[in-house]
Amino acid sequence: MGRRVTLIDVARHAGVSRTTASYVITGTGRVSTATRERVQASIETLGYVYNEGAAALRRTGRTIGVIVPNIDRPFFGEVLSGVEATFTDSGYMALMVSTRDRLDQQARLVRMLREHQVAALAIVPATGSNHDLVDAIRSWDVPTVFLSRYVAGSTEPYVGSDEVRGGYLAADHLVRAHQCRSITYLGGPKHGVARIDRLEGVLRALAESGSDVKLVDLTSESTVEAGIRAGRELAAGGLPDGIICHNDSIAIGVARALFDAGHAGSTRIIGYDDIGPARASVPALTSVATSGRILGETAARALLAVISGAEPAVRSHLAEPRLIVRESCGDHI
Repeated sequence: MGRRVTLIDVARHAGVSRTTASYVITGTGRVSTATRERVQASIETLGYVYNEGAAALRRTGRTIGVIVPNIDRPFFGEVLSGVEATFTDSGYMALMVSTRDRLDQQARLVRMLREHQVAALAIVPATGSNHDLVDAIRSWDVPTVFLSRYVAGSTEPYVGSDEVRGGYLAADHLVRAHQCRSITYLGGPKHGVARIDRLEGVLRALAESGSDVKLVDLTSESTVEAGIRAGRELAAGGLPDGIICHNDSIAIGVARALFDAGHAGSTRIIGYDDIGPARASVPALTSVATSGRILGETAARALLAVISGAEPAVRSHLAEPRLIVRESCGDHI
């Protein structure tokens, strides 16, 4: 299936502005007969179909764009739940789309939402996002908040968890409560800003402890399956005293692999985000809680405050993470 023809495509094909093409399609504005015929010919040639329903939503200004990397990831599902509920309660519709954590897809979706004329934008940037994204959004001049992730070096409004603090809490617990002398940080994209910040917190905790702790840093995908593969490799090569996983899905996979290999309880495992399955896993997973739903609600309220005129600009908010200790890192191990 080919790409959907847009109003911008029609305008470019006809050699007119987007506004002029819109006048022809909607029957509004003053357009010369020659220009109208040229635009109509382009519509027929390209096969453009006018979406009246989408146009009605644009006219009301009650649609807000939400971009995330992966809709199927539990943490982002919790974030979206908070965003959607808050917007719906305020009479807005959240238009949610996924980049699949790809920069090219992200650029396309930003253009699409701009064409859709959303009233505001909440975005979890794709891994590797840079000032190309920031510049595209600034040129649009729409209320925007970066959610859960930020673009390194930018000053755009940001709502998320204190990732440095989260990494610190995990490492500090392993070293002080369990005297771990070998720790593996597992998972996440190498250049992801959240991963970099969490590792900074881990290193800070290790330095403050004054202990000689060996830290191994391993990247992986952020899925249960990736955790299972990594767990098998760790079991075969010698387990560290403690494992800090980039998210709970990885941690659940690691725990499963160690159980299957006969190493259940042989090391302490800490996940990240405290998603629902973390509490129901066996063993119940120790995790750094970041409250994804609350972050989504906070970001949505920050945007609504600007849209309503209650605030002149979107306010940033940095939430304090909490370490939830459960069986995977309990004193009984």
